[in-house]
Amino acid sequence: MIRLRHLIPTALLINLSVTGAIALSLAVSAPAQGRKVGKSESKAERKDIKETQKADSKDDKERRKEDRKDLKEGKEDRKDLKEERKNLKEDSKADSKDEKEGRKARSEVVKERKKEDRKDLKEEKKEDKKDLKEERKDSKEDKKARSKALKERKN
Repeated sequence: MIRLRHLIPTALLINLSVTGAIALSLAVSAPAQGRKVGKSESKAERKDIKETQKADSKDDKERRKEDRKDLKEGKEDRKDLKEERKNLKEDSKADSKDEKEGRKARSEVVKERKKEDRKDLKEEKKEDKKDLKEERKDSKEDKKARSKALKERKN
């Protein structure tokens, strides 16, 4: 062996030994091809793991179902809210319309009263003129009668 050693340079020997060590460590750490990982677990443990996974997936499914149901309810609530807002708007419009009609009716009543008041005032003025005319007439007759009486006294 000593003779071979002189023929192979030292650097090459070191490189070969390092390469061999690396190859061995890789072979040991990597699982053998085709070998199942977790095979060391017992059958009961694997069964438990499967059952828990099944239960978890069932719970997830149920939770998603409830989430969808909640989402649907949320949509229905929004729909109801929208409908309620629409009804409130229509009620407000109707109230506004009623109020407008009420104001219009009140203004019509006021206009009618004013019209009647003007008519009554016109009639009163007419009567006042008539009364004034009669008073003038009476006053004229009184003057005539007085002047006639004065003339008769003088005569």
